[in-house]
Amino acid sequence: MEHTDKSAQLTQVCETLDELTLKQVDLVDEQLVLMSKLSSLLTGGFIDMAKSRYINGEKTVSTTQIPGEDSIIEAVITVDRDNMNKLAVSRNKEVNDPIKWFGVLVPTSLKQSQQAFQKVVEIAVEIVNIRREWLKSLDTLEEFKTLSSLKISK
Repeated sequence: MEHTDKSAQLTQVCETLDELTLKQVDLVDEQLVLMSKLSSLLTGGFIDMAKSRYINGEKTVSTTQIPGEDSIIEAVITVDRDNMNKLAVSRNKEVNDPIKWFGVLVPTSLKQSQQAFQKVVEIAVEIVNIRREWLKSLDTLEEFKTLSSLKISK
């Protein structure tokens, strides 16, 4: 009776180990997909910025349009922790759009560049959350491995 009870517990621990391992694989896959998306958005954002510099000239899209150190600037996008200690992106709707620093009639490619970089922030937060979940899952996996090795040795 004791042997079957121990065997059932060991089977349960092994099933949990399998589930955690599959979860790890899914999280790594999701992270790789997001990293690929992040890479293409960064590439597209920089290419769009280069296009707008080419179209309007170097002087119209440069650091000279950015407010100086003495200026008060509010964040358009902020990253905060929520109740479950996950990172979340929030947008401040009341802040003036920084793209207006470059004039009233900005090129479409500059707007597309801005949108790409804003999306990069959101995806980076998702990647960090997935990474944290993966590390938490890894800790749980290690605990169950230790537990299963203890059950086998007894």
